[in-house]
Amino acid sequence: MRKILALLGIMVTAYGTSMAQILPTAINADPAAGSVALVGGGSQINQTGQIDYTVTNEAAVPPATSGIIPIGSLEITISFPNEYGLQQGLLPTVSGWTVLAYTAGPGGLIVLTNNQTIDAGAESVARVTIVGFVQTASLQTTTLTVDRRLNPTLTVANTNPGNDVSSASIAVSAPLPIKLVSFTAKQKNCGVVALDWETSKEQNVSHFEVQYSKNGSQYSTVKRVQAQNAAMGATYSATVEQSEKEGFYRLRTVDFDGANSFSHVAKVMLTCLANEISVSPNPANNAFNITGMQTSGELLVYNMIGQQVLQQQIEAGASKIDITNLPAGNYNLIIRDAHGSKTTFKLTKL
Repeated sequence: MRKILALLGIMVTAYGTSMAQILPTAINADPAAGSVALVGGGSQINQTGQIDYTVTNEAAVPPATSGIIPIGSLEITISFPNEYGLQQGLLPTVSGWTVLAYTAGPGGLIVLTNNQTIDAGAESVARVTIVGFVQTASLQTTTLTVDRRLNPTLTVANTNPGNDVSSASIAVSAPLPIKLVSFTAKQKNCGVVALDWETSKEQNVSHFEVQYSKNGSQYSTVKRVQAQNAAMGATYSATVEQSEKEGFYRLRTVDFDGANSFSHVAKVMLTCLANEISVSPNPANNAFNITGMQTSGELLVYNMIGQQVLQQQIEAGASKIDITNLPAGNYNLIIRDAHGSKTTFKLTKL
């Protein structure tokens, strides 16, 4: 639609109708898509690379006359295939250009506008940093499309819309290794730690190992999580029990070929340890004792058909529970502490 408007604008100008939005110094400008080439030459990227997208002004008038492309008058779109593109988790910057919009990851794109004027016969290069997502020997196409920006009106002509697109084909000899965006560890409940991590890309990853240390120097694996091998990255979570007040965690990433890497270390200081609750005597006659509660809490008692038959607040330390009015039989006990931790028992009343 914008191309149609652009062409219409040129036609109206040609017939002498005033087009106030197009500057007199820009009525004969011809923004065009020039060459698209890897920096350093070649047609393959190894993990990362840079591509020069050249925008030229093919105006058929002398410089500094009526063929100047003004600042902010262009909108160029660079599209990428699924095999390479902008790295996720990073804000792209392009010297000499302002980023209007972008989509990172496979099949992404970036939209730019010019920060400098481009005179007749001159050019401006947008150098974009890319990363490989998937190894491929076949050439995959990236495309440069040059358009005029409606901001809010057109300010430059385009005397030849037929030269607005160019492209190049590039392969990926090696993808960028897995990128760990974040890794966190924090207390979930008393004696329970929640671990979360996020990747921006994955390939050839076998699994992740959550490793724990009491002192920050000697680690052992406490949880193993299978990798999703998602090209656009994935999120993971796991929970582990921690018996000490202080704990240290790190994430080990293991590839199918045995290569591995470690994350930063996350430290967790528990505000409360797991309850060591006991219920006795069990079986019981008319009463039983709950011991080992580190906080106050609540007791819920259910019969074997799921009916709640008793609810009682309990104190930190020890509590005596009267069950005189309950008929003989088997019961399920649920004990919750003030932090939300839950412990279950089976109790038999004689």
